[in-house]
Amino acid sequence: MSHWNRIRPCLVIVACLTAPVAKAETVTYTLENVVLQEGPQMFGTFTFTYTPGDFENGDGAFSFLDIPFTTHDHTDLEAMFDIGSSIEIVLDGSVHDDGVDISLFVLQPLTPTSGSLLDLSRSAYEIGGNGFHTGVFLSGEIVVEATGVGDTPVGASRIAGVHPNPFNPKATIRFTVDRHQIVRLTIHDVEGRRVAELAHREFGAGEHELVWDGKGDDGEELGSGVYLAKLESPAGADVSKMILLK
Repeated sequence: MSHWNRIRPCLVIVACLTAPVAKAETVTYTLENVVLQEGPQMFGTFTFTYTPGDFENGDGAFSFLDIPFTTHDHTDLEAMFDIGSSIEIVLDGSVHDDGVDISLFVLQPLTPTSGSLLDLSRSAYEIGGNGFHTGVFLSGEIVVEATGVGDTPVGASRIAGVHPNPFNPKATIRFTVDRHQIVRLTIHDVEGRRVAELAHREFGAGEHELVWDGKGDDGEELGSGVYLAKLESPAGADVSKMILLK
């Protein structure tokens, strides 16, 4: 028997199995009763997106942030999240001039299903820009608002309508608030520049309305055109178009 006859053909099939990629999940937290030593309260909502099984290495981002004594918010402040220890909120530059340096330490690590009281012995703030403010916090807690993929954060506020529209010289802006919270209502031109602020304060749950008289923050009457009413709350923002005709 020849050498070739002794070799039997063999077919080897190699199966390559690719493990499914874990779907990212998101948890939403809200700052509750975060009271500064000087009296006012700090408000904020942030999301933390993570891969299941690797919560500590997720990414956090504020969607709403209202800090007393400064005009800066989540759009120009930098937040650094160590979900097991602290949240640092800073604005580069001199704190004495226009900076922000806030440390929020937690008593226990945050998890996808649980928040934590603030560690008041270590949490502190330094805020510049409208005088210089420094101190500790009198109270505070970080609570879980919503978890999972596709959840809608609670506390969402919406613009219900503008009447009349088009308008001259005044328009009534109706909006709904789902729960007691701080809300900001501003007017912007079509290029996104803010021209007027109608409210930036706490509202109770329910329907509300505010009147815009077609004037800017400087008291000057604005010209005919398209404007945008923007309602901001911890759960996000809602925008409605309005037309001023003269």
